[in-house]
Amino acid sequence: MGVFNAISEQPRGGLYTCAVSLSPTREDLAQALKIPYDPSKTTISTLVLAGTKNDVITPEGMEILYGKLGGPKVMALRDGTDHGQRRYSGDGYVTAWFLYWLQGDEEAGKAFFGEPGELSQNFLWQNVRMDRETQTELCSDA
Repeated sequence: MGVFNAISEQPRGGLYTCAVSLSPTREDLAQALKIPYDPSKTTISTLVLAGTKNDVITPEGMEILYGKLGGPKVMALRDGTDHGQRRYSGDGYVTAWFLYWLQGDEEAGKAFFGEPGELSQNFLWQNVRMDRETQTELCSDA
């Protein structure tokens, strides 16, 4: 919730140019906790990773969240992990995301984009979605 609140509340051309959300919370759960957020306000490149075990977000909830995001985006679910386990299973992809978007590292970008992106071929990850429409332009330095 904190990632989406931070990046959606900044003015245009703000501090954040790309983001990663690990195991985001379903919007209805966030509202029940009185910490609502609105992922539809997201316009920067965003990577969202979660697990397939239903806890703070379900695979269906990830699809809904992903559909609301604007800007370049990638989502994936790590097979057999939950919210707590997810934190330790995607570090390489998180690093590659930031290297690509913040430093223009084309080799790191191959983890997501290209034919085929490495993430989409990794058997440990399911429900991989990639917005290929807006992947060509790199974000400016933070």
